[in-house]
Amino acid sequence: MSTLPDSHRLHRIGIAYMAVAAVTFPVKDSFLKAQDAAVPALLAIAIYFFAQMVIGIAGLNVMGSAARRNPFKGMTSMHLLRSLTLTCALGTFFFSLRYVPLATAVTLYTLQGIFCIGFGRLILKEKVRPRHLGLVAIASLGVMLVVRPESSAASVGLSLLPLFSGACGGLYIILTRKLGKMESSFQLVTQDGAVASGACILLFLLSLTSSGRGAVSVPPDLLRVFGPPVIAAVIGMISSLAMIKAAQLAPAAKLAPASYLEIASGALIGIFVFGEFLDWLTLSGILIIVGVCLTNSLLNEFEPAGTAGS
Repeated sequence: MSTLPDSHRLHRIGIAYMAVAAVTFPVKDSFLKAQDAAVPALLAIAIYFFAQMVIGIAGLNVMGSAARRNPFKGMTSMHLLRSLTLTCALGTFFFSLRYVPLATAVTLYTLQGIFCIGFGRLILKEKVRPRHLGLVAIASLGVMLVVRPESSAASVGLSLLPLFSGACGGLYIILTRKLGKMESSFQLVTQDGAVASGACILLFLLSLTSSGRGAVSVPPDLLRVFGPPVIAAVIGMISSLAMIKAAQLAPAAKLAPASYLEIASGALIGIFVFGEFLDWLTLSGILIIVGVCLTNSLLNEFEPAGTAGS
């Protein structure tokens, strides 16, 4: 049985994992945003998840895990629900990248931290301290400075699509934590990839059927079709494994502010890779959010071990 100091140490490790996931998440997204627009979005998303499943199976074999023979052994309805929430979270987010600036999409997605605290309270009965609510409120002010009606040319519905992704992402983190610490990260990623790729391919085929098209025009250059989502899947494996470990090691309330580091990473990529413009209000919002992350980390370090969330 872990002692309180040990628990406090695990929480710090979990927050570090979340920081890694937050920083690498937009790096992965940049490759999907750069995907040729001629490639159907659902097809690109399905390729991404299928590649992650393949990487997950390879990881199980390298680790010599018993699950390599059957990665789906022991998969329950809770596992399936968790994988479906990831499908909704990343599927809708990747789709929105074709219409919403990367910095804006990532900013809205990081609101998963707010949903994460709410779901953590409802599902896991985790404690929500006043300082957590205060930090989230301040971070939300920063988010509002970043996401403004005039900051995007996309419709309101498309601009808010990453917000729905964030809600699903928060639920995904909580369900991952509910499964416990003994679940194999590579096995979970394999399950996620299989469920998500299958769901996206099914939706893709249904969209063709409903539109009356028997076929779809796809560029003949395979590198243009498979290159970006496969590279994104390789980088995304880092963020996925880090996200799973973070959710297993630390309570949602402590993980939430660290997820806002995605905004800084996304903003830098948007500026230097996609040439997106960030005005002084947007930069102010980013600074507020990063400041919240640093403040929360310092408060966690000085918090007495006996008062740490479980």
